Amino acid sequence: PLHSPLRSENDDSLIAHRARPVALTAAGAPVIDALVSLDTFAPQFLWVLMVAAPRSSLTARVMGPIAPVIALSLAHLAIVLLAASAPGGTEPVKIFADVFDPAQNQLDGMVRLFEVRDFVAEEWPHVLIWDLFVGRAIWLDSLERDVGFTWAALLLTNGIGPPGLLLYVTICLLSGRGVPSMGYRPRDRAEY
Repeated sequence: PLHSPLRSENDDSLIAHRARPVALTAAGAPVIDALVSLDTFAPQFLWVLMVAAPRSSLTARVMGPIAPVIALSLAHLAIVLLAASAPGGTEPVKIFADVFDPAQNQLDGMVRLFEVRDFVAEEWPHVLIWDLFVGRAIWLDSLERDVGFTWAALLLTNGIGPPGLLLYVTICLLSGRGVPSMGYRPRDRAEY
């Protein structure tokens, strides 16, 4: 039967309908924890492949396709959905408004965001997955253009993100390979 706002609070089917989000929320915290662990530790195996065996067939089979990044991104999406559906799950949206308000202190807003456990649960995998995405782009570019010493840039990218990309650009420039295109290929103006 359809649920009507006129139904009694004592109606069993209405109570069951209202109880489902609570059950999802109660189950959500352990699932979020498990997914955060997955998104924390699974990428490390992928980094080891790119750093320690960049030219191996195993690394090519695993990291050549974008599937590992997509799989980790799906786990991240599940974290976001579970966190947002929890009580108070949209609280970070209000804080974000302050972070992107030029009249406010952005760092203070971020500190407030990191006080929200579910925001940290979303943000940590977010950072790890984007770093892996960039690391994969560095690895692919280094193979295509035969750039050496890439392992150092990959380790730095895994550790602190953008400085690893800057190190890779520096390695490319110092080795005479030029600025990495990272997949960009200029098209003829007629194609635009």
